[in-house]
Amino acid sequence: MIINVYSDGSGNTFDSDGGYGYHILLDGVLLEKGSGYVTKATNNTMELQGAISGLEAAKKYINANQLQDVNVILISDSQLVLGYASGRYQCKAMHLLPLYIELRKLYKELNVETRWVKGHSGDVNNEACDKLAKAARESKGLTSQ
Repeated sequence: MIINVYSDGSGNTFDSDGGYGYHILLDGVLLEKGSGYVTKATNNTMELQGAISGLEAAKKYINANQLQDVNVILISDSQLVLGYASGRYQCKAMHLLPLYIELRKLYKELNVETRWVKGHSGDVNNEACDKLAKAARESKGLTSQ
C-alpha cells in the first residue's frame, strides 16, 4: 500500500499572508485534500506547513484504519522541504526551526520517502496543491474545501 502526500505553499515575505495545500493519495486514488492560511508567513514557512499538514493527515488515516506495511512518499517541488525532511539539509533559520523539528519527527515516525517533482510541469496533484495554497492565501482562509 502506497500513500503519496503532495504538498505546496504560497507566500512572499513576513509582511504578507501565506497559504498551503496538500493532496493525499492511497494507491493512486485521491483520499483527502486540505489547505490552510497563515498571517505573515514566508513561502518557505508555507511549503513546510503544507508538508507537515499532509503528513499529519496521512498519519491520522493510517492510525484510524490500523494500516500496516504502508509506504509513505512525500512529494514536493521544494528542494528545501525534501532536504529538511530527509535530514540532508540542516535548518539554520530560527523562524523555521519549529517546523523543521516537526517535519523531521513525522518523517522518521512514518518512515517517509521523498520525491521531487518540478513545479508547474503539469503534474496534476502538484498543480492542484499549488491552486489550493494560492486560494487559501488569497481568500485569507475563508473558503471551504
